[in-house]
Amino acid sequence: MSDPEERENQTGLPPGGFSLGGAASGEYEGSLKPAEPDAGQANAEQLALPRGGLVAFRKSGGLRFSSRGIVVRRSGWVEPLEGTPGRRRHMTDEALRVLERLLLQSGLTRVSHRKRQATPDGYSYEITARVGGRLCQVTLDDPVPAEQERLVRVLNRLLPAV
Repeated sequence: MSDPEERENQTGLPPGGFSLGGAASGEYEGSLKPAEPDAGQANAEQLALPRGGLVAFRKSGGLRFSSRGIVVRRSGWVEPLEGTPGRRRHMTDEALRVLERLLLQSGLTRVSHRKRQATPDGYSYEITARVGGRLCQVTLDDPVPAEQERLVRVLNRLLPAV
């Protein structure tokens, strides 16, 4: 048994106890419906293509999970996404034309949304681009399908060095 004075001197609990957020008084949501996802949070996770952008690209994952990304503007400027170290730089007109051609040839509008077996500790690539007047948003996992492999390789080279 413990000493009654010892229990009174315990500093772990506040004198009034803990607030249970209304659970003790019956003021709580009793349904088992799943919580609605926050629309702002869902949109923040999606890779957006800003006005004047040609393609937005983000590479995430790896053994020591990291995330880096860029936006390539139609003017040729390559800008790192927020949270990606690096600085703006400019592509040549020829490199920009090659990238535009790759976007058209890569078949982003035909990417299957079936889940493929991803490589453990591999990378995930998010691409948002306007292709043929349509906005395409795709996520590809390692190993990347052959149709998009060259595009992903070129976009990887545009990422700022770590």
